[in-house]
Amino acid sequence: MLTTLPLLLLPLSATAADCAELYRQHRLSDLDLPVEQFDQTEGRGFRVLAAAGCMREAGDLLEAWAARHDPIPHSVHWHIAQMRAEHDDRPAAIAAARRSLAAQEPADAAFKWNDYVLATVAFLERDRSAFDRHRDAVAAAAGSHAGNALNLVLLDKLGRHFDLDYRLAQQADRESR
Repeated sequence: MLTTLPLLLLPLSATAADCAELYRQHRLSDLDLPVEQFDQTEGRGFRVLAAAGCMREAGDLLEAWAARHDPIPHSVHWHIAQMRAEHDDRPAAIAAARRSLAAQEPADAAFKWNDYVLATVAFLERDRSAFDRHRDAVAAAAGSHAGNALNLVLLDKLGRHFDLDYRLAQQADRESR
């Protein structure tokens, strides 16, 4: 089963030079880390760059890590998608999200990973009908798996702010409090 840690990031005000230097440092130190440390551990790997607000560089670091490893876990593809979406590179985000789909997910799976991913892709493609269909599948299964309930919170935020880009939609509710 695919597990990911949620990315609850509050971008800081890193400059382009800061981001370039962080990327350089982490490219030297992190590309040989095991996936658990690079992709799934707070304060390690690509998450350092993402937490600093360096979304493009975080995506670049993920792709550099992926180029050295085989197989590439679905979570790495998903995090590339998130970083590209945060940087508003929709084509790259959509392509990476599609690579994160579970090829063998049964229709009756308790965890609706593919519906979550496809709802996010529909958001990025501005396809409200597909978004609602996949979001509703996640909602219908929210009680059967904790991951669905967590992902539904994120999808509902995207749904409430469907007219915004991904980054702004993710931040909208925080800023309105």
